[in-house]
Amino acid sequence: MRIFKKYAPVQIARHVSAFFKGYFYIQGKGAFRFDGGRVVIDPRQDAETRRICKEINCSIAAFART
Repeated sequence: MRIFKKYAPVQIARHVSAFFKGYFYIQGKGAFRFDGGRVVIDPRQDAETRRICKEINCSIAAFART
């Protein structure tokens, strides 16, 4: 599990795409799970957490396009 002290979507996207499966924690935001190189969006998460997941997944997709 990696702990990020601040929310930096590009840095987190690099971590997720490199390790492919696991967990990470963002201070002040909570814990997140990723599998298959994408952040898993749980329907029980609140709106802000889902927005964070979507933003990180978009950053991962941007890496794939380049």
